[in-house]
Amino acid sequence: MTETPPEQLTYGQAVEELNAIIAELDEGLVDVDALTARFQRAIDIMEDLDGRIRRARAKVDELAPRLDAIARGPAPSGEPPVAASPDPPATTFDYGDEPF
Repeated sequence: MTETPPEQLTYGQAVEELNAIIAELDEGLVDVDALTARFQRAIDIMEDLDGRIRRARAKVDELAPRLDAIARGPAPSGEPPVAASPDPPATTFDYGDEPF
């Protein structure tokens, strides 16, 4: 059986497979001959998911000033628009109970 590369899985598929591998390892269902391969697969999936989360966070950080500008609304007529501050305040996002 050829495994799909982690980057070709949807986020949900990757999380589902990772959870299945973790359950197999926790329950001792992995044959010792397959142990390292399953462990490597779990690591490969985790690295891919971590990269996806980091890219998503960077995109959210990039877009946040635009949302802030929209929330401030248009500048009163005759005044130039207010530019977003170069260093917006740090925001903490809740990304749910992801395993990383």
